[in-house]
Amino acid sequence: MKICVVAPSPVPFVIGGAENLWWGLVEALNARPGVLAELLKLPSPERNMGELLASYRRFSELDLSHFDMVISTKYPAWAIRHPNHVVYLQHTLRGLYDCYPPDMPTKVDPEALRALGMPPRIVEALVNYRANDVEFDELIDALDAAFRRDPASPCWAFPGPVSRAVIRLLDAVAMRTDKIAHYAAISDVVAARDGYFPKNVKVAVHHHPTGLKGLGDGPQETIFSASRLDPAKRIDLIIEGYKASGLGPDVPLHIAGGGPDEARLRAAAGDHPGIRFLGRVPEAQLVQEYARAICVPFVPRDEDYGLITLEAMLCAKPVIATTDSGGPTELLEDGKTGLIVPTSAAAIGRAMRRLCDDRAAAAEMGRLAQARARQLDWNALCDALVLAPRNSPGFAAAQAANAANFASVEATSRPAAPAVVTQPAKPLIGVLNTYPIAPVVSGGKLRLFGLYSRLADQFDVHFINLTGSRDAASVRTLAPGFTEELVPKSPALEREEWHMQDMLGATVEDLAAALYPASAPRWLEAIDALARRSDVMVCSHPYTLPALREVFSGPFVYEAHNVEADLKADIYGTHQWAIDRVFELERRAVREAALVSACSPQDLARLQALYGDADDPRFGQGIVVANGIDVGNTPFREAERVARRRRELGVDQPLALFMGSAHGPNIDAARVVIEAAAQMPDVHFLLLGSVCGEVRQWERTANVGFAGVVSDAEKAAWLDVCDIGLNPVVSGSGTNLKLIEYAAAGVPVVSTEFGVRGIGFEDGQQYVRATGEDFALGIRTMLGLAADDREALKRRARSWVEANGDWQSIARTYAQSLTQLLA
Repeated sequence: MKICVVAPSPVPFVIGGAENLWWGLVEALNARPGVLAELLKLPSPERNMGELLASYRRFSELDLSHFDMVISTKYPAWAIRHPNHVVYLQHTLRGLYDCYPPDMPTKVDPEALRALGMPPRIVEALVNYRANDVEFDELIDALDAAFRRDPASPCWAFPGPVSRAVIRLLDAVAMRTDKIAHYAAISDVVAARDGYFPKNVKVAVHHHPTGLKGLGDGPQETIFSASRLDPAKRIDLIIEGYKASGLGPDVPLHIAGGGPDEARLRAAAGDHPGIRFLGRVPEAQLVQEYARAICVPFVPRDEDYGLITLEAMLCAKPVIATTDSGGPTELLEDGKTGLIVPTSAAAIGRAMRRLCDDRAAAAEMGRLAQARARQLDWNALCDALVLAPRNSPGFAAAQAANAANFASVEATSRPAAPAVVTQPAKPLIGVLNTYPIAPVVSGGKLRLFGLYSRLADQFDVHFINLTGSRDAASVRTLAPGFTEELVPKSPALEREEWHMQDMLGATVEDLAAALYPASAPRWLEAIDALARRSDVMVCSHPYTLPALREVFSGPFVYEAHNVEADLKADIYGTHQWAIDRVFELERRAVREAALVSACSPQDLARLQALYGDADDPRFGQGIVVANGIDVGNTPFREAERVARRRRELGVDQPLALFMGSAHGPNIDAARVVIEAAAQMPDVHFLLLGSVCGEVRQWERTANVGFAGVVSDAEKAAWLDVCDIGLNPVVSGSGTNLKLIEYAAAGVPVVSTEFGVRGIGFEDGQQYVRATGEDFALGIRTMLGLAADDREALKRRARSWVEANGDWQSIARTYAQSLTQLLA
């Protein structure tokens, strides 16, 4: 699929939230299988009406027929023509809409328009806002001719009633329902603004992520705000609030950004010793400033969305907004993830003081904010825009024309085809889970994608997964025969989740879904529909079983990723009531399932020991469906290539790599890594994955780096140059997929004995064993091996993976058991 994101390039050029969205969206689209995306920008000056009319014309004349879909987000780009045109609206020319001066007239004088030589149809359309009575070409031609006749006419005052009517009518004609396939907005605020969309159309709201990389928490040292220095951003309120707070140079206020209001704001700050203007800062410094903040005040007036809010939340910082700030208030929950206060310097100052005086509370708000912000991802936004239902007659007509044209070409260019033998439909497997599979960035997601994309060779696989309440419901194809249906959590379920998370101090989206399935009726409806048409249902994890049993009483398969009772006992600690609920859920899943799969023989034996019933003849129908990797697409790194890549990247110290998600056992393992690093200053340690956000603030030495969540390509690059793969896991359940990833790539592995549970590695044969108490000793042992010995160890580990850890063969074993169950 070829997609074009079309956008204006401001003159003079500046970078803001719009550019952040365009770049991030195009990058995310290009990361999807089968998609080619391009960002097309045209210079769009808007200093007067003549420049604006010229910009609208340039976009309207673009021929984008070589794309399958176009996306526009901002004026005048939506003047483009395409049968599959999606508008994902950021904002209009606000000075002629919601920010039009209230003391300026809005009524258009028809005699003044006639004096400019405008045709009666155009005059009527402008005076009475008749978007359905004119077409874009005749409108822009008439306006352009009138402007050329008398460019100095007072009618063209900008802003003014004529310029307001002209731009609003151009937008309305360009965005008529016969021209747009799907309407969406970046926030509820934007969707609700008067005149932004045609009346009575359905507008989907999709909060988008940020494209800023490397965001994470850090020390609590400053108050920080970043923004264009423009009156609408109300930085003066932040300055006056800071003065009113009584805070001083020990908690300085840092303000990043530039703009037309800078001189006035500097004058307002005066010589206050705690206020520092940073000017425009590069992205790396911006990330550092967010990380150092105690809180981030962001108090614009009626903001469209406000990426500053989202970026601060991703750095685990509470945001201070005002009740009239618009978009930022949609992301915040007052008192939980930030503070929403009245619009006054005194209220803002009190909020600053409150958070600075109780930094533990500020950190807790930040942690909750970060969890909320991480629910937004680019892949979900791509799904929402690409897969949304189309409402344009033009789109339907184009699809019909394309189909007819294709049929005509086929009929005239091919000989008569032989009779077609219809293949029987593959059985349908319905799988239930509590989180989205894509993006595939954690061990659990890697397992789901790797296993079921291979199982789709013999079955049609359809997942129903929960997603955030603000996400759009969607269905996406992850691989041929493998689809994922995302159902947004209900606000009621999300409230229960947040409440439980506050009590337990850990992520509880799985347990909340298990305890409150009736609070998510759309989820139950989707499960009911899937169960009615599936040949077999699978509960991936035990937490979906209560929802399944609300609507379906038939047999099911329980796919155990871990022994959940053991895993959650480590995570929930002293909260015995929660551990007991998990025990009962898992017991029910094991006892009621027609088939139980586990990741290792050890896990299967443990499940049988915990929940076995010798009197139940069904129990014991358990199989091992191990964790694996796509061996064919994982090249084994040769020593010569590793040496060359290290030279190219300037890696001259030994490099030890640890990969992990923000999962309790991985956080424990990261602590072991950081303790080992303190003993080994001559070795560099690098952590990848969302675990970085959980441990970045810990005390550490200079030889520890954090890369955070990275793309597959970047992960492969680090695997290419590291000397050792670390697996210092000392808690948890299931098996560790990272171990198989290291081994398949040819990375020498140092692991605890617990870390290789369920995987047939032997100390000195496929890995070097270390203890959690002295993990540094194991690393030293590996680095001390002769090159030939280390190479032999790597090749034995790769051979084990080829024989035992390939998804293709693992899925084949699983398919045989499912086929027998169906029979």
